[in-house]
Parts: sequence; C-alpha cells; structure tokens
Amino acid sequence: MRARDALLTLCFAGAGAYGAWTWWEQRQPEPAPRQDPAQPAFAAPDLPEVSGHRRDMAQVELKKGPAQEPRGAPIELVRKNRQAIDALEAGDYVRAIELFEACHAALPADRVFAENLAEALARKANHDFDSADDEERAQAQSAMRRAHELAPARKDIESRLDQMERLAKSEAGFWKDSSEHFDLSYDGDRDDLLGGAFLITPLLERAYQQYGELFDTWPVEKGRPKIRVVLYRKEGFHDATGIGHWAGGLFDGTVRVPVENIQKEKNDLERVLRHEIAHAFISSSGGAGVPGWLNEGLAQYLEYESLPARAQRVQNARERLRGKPLLPLADLQKSLAEIGDEEQLQTAYSEGLALVEWIDRNFGERVPYQMVAGCKQQKSAADTFEKRTGQSLESVLSDLALALER
Repeated sequence: MRARDALLTLCFAGAGAYGAWTWWEQRQPEPAPRQDPAQPAFAAPDLPEVSGHRRDMAQVELKKGPAQEPRGAPIELVRKNRQAIDALEAGDYVRAIELFEACHAALPADRVFAENLAEALARKANHDFDSADDEERAQAQSAMRRAHELAPARKDIESRLDQMERLAKSEAGFWKDSSEHFDLSYDGDRDDLLGGAFLITPLLERAYQQYGELFDTWPVEKGRPKIRVVLYRKEGFHDATGIGHWAGGLFDGTVRVPVENIQKEKNDLERVLRHEIAHAFISSSGGAGVPGWLNEGLAQYLEYESLPARAQRVQNARERLRGKPLLPLADLQKSLAEIGDEEQLQTAYSEGLALVEWIDRNFGERVPYQMVAGCKQQKSAADTFEKRTGQSLESVLSDLALALER
C-alpha cells in the first residue's frame, strides 16, 4: 500500500470552522479528514449603504504541514481511527468522539490520536454552541476547553474558545422570548426592550416565511433548533463580538444586533435583521460554498421588503459602480471581508448587489436561489447559472458592465 499522509488546514471564522485536507494512502492512523467549510461570519454595515469602514469578524487561520504519523500502532487502533474519521465526515460527532477517545486512551502519548480527538471535540462544540439551550452551550465550552488542552498549539481552537467564553458572558442573565422559529435574547433590565421586543418577533417571522418560500428551505423544520437572535447595547455588542461600533449586525450562526433605542431605530433594525436572517437562510440552503459576491449580494437585495426601497438600494449601488471597472468574479469568491482596499470593498458589495438584481431581472427570480442551493450539492454558482440559463456568468457580468456605461 502506498504511504498515506495528510495536510491539514483548519480555520475558525468567528463561529464557523472550515478546513481542507489532502489525503494519500498509508497504513498508519491519519489526522481528521476534509470537512466542507462552514459559513463565515457576516456583519451588516451600520448605515443603509455600504460604508468605507465595513468589516466582518476577524478570521483566525492556522495552516499545518503534513502531520507526522506514529509508527507501529496496533492494527485495531488503525481501523478504529479510520471508523472515527468516517463518522466525522458523516457529521456523526458523538460516534467520532467515542472512537477517537478509545484510540487516545490506548495510546495517550500519541500526538495524532490526541489531535484527532481535539478536532472532533472542537467541531461538535462549534456546532452545539449555537443551541438556544444554556446547558448545551456550557457543555460546548467545556468540550472546546478540552480540545484546547489536547492540542495546545492550535491557535484557532484557542481563539474560538476565547470567543465562545466572551459571547456566553455577554448573554449571562439575558431575558429570553421565543416565537415559532426564533429564540430572542436581550437584557431584561432594559425597559425599552421589555416594552418593544414584541415589535421584533412579527418582523422575524414574516422574514422567515418570505425567505423560506424564496430559498425553498426551512432551517428550523424537522426538529432543528430555532434561529437565535441576540440584542445588545452597542458597547456590549462590541465587547462580545470584538468588531467595531460601525457594525449594524452580525451573523455567526447566531444573529447579533446592537440596538440603543428600539422605537427610534425600528426601520434600521428591521433592515439589519432581514440582512442577517438572509445569511442564515443562505447558510442553510447553500452551505459554505456560496461565493462572497452572491452571499452579500442576496443579503443586501433582501434587506428591504418594500420593492421601491429595494429598487432605490440597487440604483444607488449602480451609481457607485458607474465609471469603475468591475471586479473579476474570481476575486469575489471568498468572504468579501478579505478585500483589504476600502474602495474595492465598496465596489465588491455594490457589484454583488447589482449582479444579483441583474440576474433576477433578466433570467428570473428563482435563478439566484438555485445558484445558492447548487453550492450545497458541490456545484459552483457559475455552473448552476450556466446550466439554468445557457449563458456563462462572466458574459452576464460583461453585459452588466456595458449597461452601467449607458
């Protein structure tokens, strides 16, 4: 049998973890395998239009070289390790942890077994932390602490643990209200929220029904947890998330929004909540493979329920693009937050919105949502678009560029 080794890259983006593994065969136990990227964090700008200060939650990336495989491991542990890897790939975290625990208990000094167990614990903790159940969130923190102890060199695990502890602390003692599809948490000592939270749940539920029909997916059905929405004061939002006061909201598996006065901020609050809930639906429908321009373009497109307001939003984006060269879509596949140049960042957001609207208007309302859904099936948005329309996405971008010159 050929030698088998693995190259491991794992990245936690806010609440999301994503990794890529390259495999080749070997008899020895191998590190944990490929997992599709989870949705990175998305923050909505504080103003209706994209500002020059928009940034997503910071991403912490760790890249490791080929792992050193232990020599002479008993064959039964090799088999058990491979069974654990299969369970992890299938998303059966409980079974994967059980098997990796057995391997680690048999050879506690083996670094590969320890790191594989840490990987499984971290993935399950990351998945469970967004549960609305306080006990499960506490268990997730405990599991992430153990993952950090098993793999102390993993800075991504350390960073995610720190963030989980900050977020849990920020919500300690929060009041909780539930609707059919949402769990709303907020500071119960705030009279403005106690008196105004009833305004939010109808807004959330209306968006849920609208987006469910558009995306043809219902994230909370079939026993899946409700979407969590947490309201903070701006100072608390900054302390919890680590992002600046300019941000109007964040989706990291949980919708997090700062609000100072719910009555005065109702219109902007509605826009931001719709934006972040759109990201929740995009994540549920398309997974991690949805390109940044489509993810942010759709979220912006859906911010306004009013069609005239949406049309004005698109028109403003088109005006910002006039006279500028459009960015190649190849540069807009990852999170748009990775764009360092402020002017290019504004162009990227405007381009995403303008392109989504152009596709909607010229090829049909369903096409952008079909492009999202295709990503869940490991098909690129561009391939789905070409299959549905018979045209390449690049040619459509060129058509948009020509239209902007008129």
